[in-house]
Amino acid sequence: MDFKNIHVIPHMDHRDRNYLIDTMGVVFNTEAHFDDPASLGMVFYIRDYIDSLIKCVATSAHAYAFRDGLENMKDRGQVIVVLKMWRFSKTFTKLIYTDYFGHPDLWLETKGRLSDFRFNPRLPEVEEFRQSLLRNDPYVQRYGVVGLL
Repeated sequence: MDFKNIHVIPHMDHRDRNYLIDTMGVVFNTEAHFDDPASLGMVFYIRDYIDSLIKCVATSAHAYAFRDGLENMKDRGQVIVVLKMWRFSKTFTKLIYTDYFGHPDLWLETKGRLSDFRFNPRLPEVEEFRQSLLRNDPYVQRYGVVGLL
């Protein structure tokens, strides 16, 4: 599988951004938005072993599945999620009184039934990612986490 590194995604060529991408990272900072049926969503962030992060948005049925799957993973330490066929999105926030465009707001979002995700799958790439987390992750170094469960 060809997983994009999180720190590479913001710098991808504009042509590459039109393709659905696969990536993986440690899930953190989740927010559920289930109040309005018209805009269901599960917002979360994923980070890699060098502390790069990206916002992710699971919509519709994916939002419920993500919430339920993550709930089943609680008490298992850091959770690695593999995102398959997610769409790269980018908007610019324009300052009111100038023509300056600030840093783009980047995120990955589900694209209909094509998109998928898996928590802690047993793949060689995930095991390699897990080992790099244990060796290099600033969070592990800061808080002395012994291992991922």
